[in-house]
Amino acid sequence: MGIVIKFLKNLIKKPFTRRYPKEKLKPYPKFAGRIHYFPDRCIGCRSCERYCPVGAVTFHEKGKIEFDMGLCIFCGMCRDVCPPTPKAIKMSNDFEFADAEKKIASKNIIES
Repeated sequence: MGIVIKFLKNLIKKPFTRRYPKEKLKPYPKFAGRIHYFPDRCIGCRSCERYCPVGAVTFHEKGKIEFDMGLCIFCGMCRDVCPPTPKAIKMSNDFEFADAEKKIASKNIIES
């Protein structure tokens, strides 16, 4: 009998889920999404490469950094250890990375 009552109550309630993608999700304040890299602010300290736990950051020369988004776990460590003010690396609230081509998805970075 208890199952029938629960079923009837849930039948008239609004659904708990959101209608994504029509209703966009609002990320939390410290959410780490897509990486924004500002090469003009980079001082070449290599901290981002050294502290990345999965090795997703490759430093080529001063101001030339490659982020492999296929490896990235979005921990934000590269942003946190970046010393200049303003920082050369920022994390956006963008979390939609879907793409048809693997090469494009693995090097998914915005240079500003």
